[in-house]
Amino acid sequence: MLEENIKNIIDRLDEQGIELLEFIYVDYTGIPRGKTMFLSEVGNHLSAGMGITKAMPASTMRDEIVSVAGMNAVGEYRLVPDLKSLRILPYAPTVATMMCDYRDQDNQKMEFDPRVSLQAIVAEYKKLGFEIKMTYESEFTLYQRKPDNSLEPYNPKICFAAEAMDNSYHFLPKLIKNLREIGISPVEYYPEAGAGQHELPIAPTDPLTAGDNEIRLKRVIKEFFAATELYATFAPKPNLNSASNGAHIHMSLWKDGTNVLYDKEDQLELSQVGYYFVAGLLRHINALLALTCPTVNSYQRLQPGHWSSAYATFGKDNREAAIRIPSTFRGDRASSMNIELKASDATANPYMALAGILSAGLDGIKNKSTPLTPIDVVPETLTEGEREEKKISRLPQSLSEALAALKEDSVMLKTFSNVGIETYAKVKESDIAYFEGKTAAEIAAAHRDIY
Repeated sequence: MLEENIKNIIDRLDEQGIELLEFIYVDYTGIPRGKTMFLSEVGNHLSAGMGITKAMPASTMRDEIVSVAGMNAVGEYRLVPDLKSLRILPYAPTVATMMCDYRDQDNQKMEFDPRVSLQAIVAEYKKLGFEIKMTYESEFTLYQRKPDNSLEPYNPKICFAAEAMDNSYHFLPKLIKNLREIGISPVEYYPEAGAGQHELPIAPTDPLTAGDNEIRLKRVIKEFFAATELYATFAPKPNLNSASNGAHIHMSLWKDGTNVLYDKEDQLELSQVGYYFVAGLLRHINALLALTCPTVNSYQRLQPGHWSSAYATFGKDNREAAIRIPSTFRGDRASSMNIELKASDATANPYMALAGILSAGLDGIKNKSTPLTPIDVVPETLTEGEREEKKISRLPQSLSEALAALKEDSVMLKTFSNVGIETYAKVKESDIAYFEGKTAAEIAAAHRDIY
């Protein structure tokens, strides 16, 4: 049956004029990588996958290989495509792309693979009767190149400025068309507070597709603007003198078509299950930050008073808290209820970030954990004593601090496996060592170019 389905896929792609097939995976640095095969030569690779050296999971953003037992120049894994993820690249219509899972040569999924981890935690929720909807809300900054080859923000207008929107209408319709062609559904657009900054939220979907969509969205946007001689970056803090780029994550839980996070009688309109979920996030927030804010540049962004979240707390529409409970929409209150993690950016491996969030939330649900009192003030305006009284703690102020918490978190170790956490931590520690001694501007510029 699988072979027959694969033959039908190949025949259909051939009829559509597809010549190349991409086998894409996302490494621990959040960077999509892969291999390309000619459709005429694909043979049984859609089921058996493509070979890839065992060293690649241990690669840094600079292509250094960290030392992890078994991940070196000897041996191969297989990149096996998820056929449901197959899409045609809107800017390269003869190329089809697929997201892949890591497997061994006996076709067993590798538990260190974040995409595999995400599938496993989603299955746990399904056993409890939960359907999950998630999405990223990514911000990006546009630059233009000056005559001296340096970069400056493109069309830097004030937040939500109509003039900035007018400028965007020269490119926005075609960009939206490209995103829709690859299966992404944008729901809003607006110019943000940073110089040359834009935001393009997309519709929620199941967690695995949400992770795929985050990779596709960044890829399409970066390629789209490169073709116009502009330069798009999703780096958390590409410009030290302007607002930062977040990639906020929204999530909701459903049973039998009902959003179980909603309770109209609660002051936040949040259900008991919702409070359990938030408590789980806060309990694991320090470790979670190593996954959702996973670069040295991330901690240039997470500063008090910058609307980027710097404190481990939550509240109704509190944009200085790590977790925001958004207001619901009149006439659609139940279905619009969701939880937003603001302490998140686009340098993450999205599957790892989403799996970490769901693992933390599930831990809260299973243990019926109760969060602290929600905060309706900006934490930075409180005195240190007031924050201590309310038990509002500062989020980790460095990647090293967050990694230390991750390596001690039993829930995350179970979700990603010991070898997964070991490899991930070593990759990140290599980055930390590389950026030690670099100036803040050098760190920002390096991440701007990579992300």
